[in-house]
Amino acid sequence: MHNTTTSALGDRRVTALPSTFRTPSRARAMSSATLAAAWGLRGLTAMRASTTAARAGKAGGLVAVVYVSEGKTEKIVDTLESTAQEACESHGAKVVNVFRDVEYNRTGFTLGMSVPSSSSSPSDGNEPAVVEPLRRVALALTERAMDLVDLRAHAATHPRCGVVDHISCHAVGDAPESIATTLARGLGAHIGSTLGVPVLLYGDASPARAKLADLRRKLGYFRETGVGAGAWAGAHVVDGGRVDADFGPADIPPERGVVMLGATPWVCNYNVPFVVAGEAPPPGTDPIVAARRLARAVSERGGGLRSVQAMALPHGEDQAGAAVMEIACNLLDADAVGPEAVQAEVERLCGAGAGGGIGEGWDFDVREGYVTNLTPEDILHVLK
Repeated sequence: MHNTTTSALGDRRVTALPSTFRTPSRARAMSSATLAAAWGLRGLTAMRASTTAARAGKAGGLVAVVYVSEGKTEKIVDTLESTAQEACESHGAKVVNVFRDVEYNRTGFTLGMSVPSSSSSPSDGNEPAVVEPLRRVALALTERAMDLVDLRAHAATHPRCGVVDHISCHAVGDAPESIATTLARGLGAHIGSTLGVPVLLYGDASPARAKLADLRRKLGYFRETGVGAGAWAGAHVVDGGRVDADFGPADIPPERGVVMLGATPWVCNYNVPFVVAGEAPPPGTDPIVAARRLARAVSERGGGLRSVQAMALPHGEDQAGAAVMEIACNLLDADAVGPEAVQAEVERLCGAGAGGGIGEGWDFDVREGYVTNLTPEDILHVLK
């Protein structure tokens, strides 16, 4: 299991990173054990406090997280990072964080800029000019990704629906939330009209206030298209072959796919790895089925933790060659339910063993989880 992260915080890195594991800005690929320790639960007790502090402060920031369906080919990821950096230098924004996940064949680029606080926020008519620098940067990265990556040749253990699978826009700190909506709609209009890619809006950017999870289920995002369980490959195909796009065409270009684009409060991504340990259960059982049962039990939709979305995905092997899976979580309100609560719930459910009906006879060895991005407070620190 390999992940690589590049952060603009340098030695300071992220709130969740213990001093023992602090690394230079350009981080090396890490094993699962090192990653779990370095990005793990220790230090995440500051997550909720930092989010609240960022919201209460007078500094404001605007953020776009661009998820690209490429993480295996280092040359392409490096080219995309250089494109983002050059665009930021030209337009006065910053590359805040880059999280490359080799196993998921996916990279998240966090781009940001400082903006006026809500106490001195621009009028609605001036918001397009305020967000324009970050809009240009995100578009430069999106256009370059679509030039370099062909979804028809892409394979991963993480679901995806396009080359630029998802763009999330967020106001952090004391910035007015409306600017995230303005940014999202501005990006969507250009991607749809100029790049010819269907764009589906969610959150505050959507006239219908559509939810990302609902859009994904409607478009068959979670339906596997590769060989075997937990595998996605080739062009994204939807029932009926067309989508009801907010911007762009109804027909999906097979080489580029669909972009889901929205504006929401900050979302914390927290993943909990685990390996299958002990003796194998009776024939006919599958660990990914048991892992999905676990993910559902953790999620709010399955009656678990409030404001938590979760899915179970294969995630390569650890240093001993054991298969790794993850409960990959979106924490929609980390102030209310943070990484500590998710970690504890996964460990509790796995500790119940087969008697709890979760493991279906499999023994899951739960590892320490990790976040994939910075906190709002750290983002504001970078953007100063």
